[in-house]
Amino acid sequence: MKKTLRNIFIGVLVIFGILRIFGALRFFQVPSTSNEPNLSLNSRFIGSNLIKPKILDFAYFKFSDSLDSYAFVKRLIALPGDKLECRNGSFFVNDKNIDDSLNLRYSYKISKEFYDDYIKESVEGDESFIVYSISSDSILTFLDDDFVKDLSIEIETYKDINLENISKDILSKTSNWNIYNFGPIVMPINKYFFLGDNRDNSLDSRYRGFVDEENILGTLIVKF
Repeated sequence: MKKTLRNIFIGVLVIFGILRIFGALRFFQVPSTSNEPNLSLNSRFIGSNLIKPKILDFAYFKFSDSLDSYAFVKRLIALPGDKLECRNGSFFVNDKNIDDSLNLRYSYKISKEFYDDYIKESVEGDESFIVYSISSDSILTFLDDDFVKDLSIEIETYKDINLENISKDILSKTSNWNIYNFGPIVMPINKYFFLGDNRDNSLDSRYRGFVDEENILGTLIVKF
């Protein structure tokens, strides 16, 4: 019996090894906060190139402007032929607001007093939480939609419109477009658009451009 179990275990390891070699299985440890709060910092996932990503799936890929082999993990937002538009920071695909169903993270400019009174106690000890001092009395921080909705005081997202590093795929149409308002764009053949859920702290298709279909390496399937 023990020998049989040992042989089964070895067989499973061999199969996993073969699948991993050919890319059918790939293991990830999330190294950044760019997909918070839905892919937590240091969380672990299994991905597969046997599954083609659908809209809103997390996938791993290489940017089309990159020559290195580093794989990025982001959420698939738009497919070839889709109509893509960004309105005041919210994304619409084929005229549907796809952000409505997601718990996303955005940047907020708030007073230090507000931070101390309403936020500090809830985020202490969270290594994914980032705070930047802007002035003697204000800070920039990143908060989840769910957290902001539960606050007793309404606050607005902070929008820093800097056009220097924005992809030409977005800015090529008209100089009036910016990172928070652009489109509509009809996605070209074999081109895909990816975003991080931490919208104001993610290097994604807004900056690196559309992703070629052949550079999509697989889809995240299991968290462990």
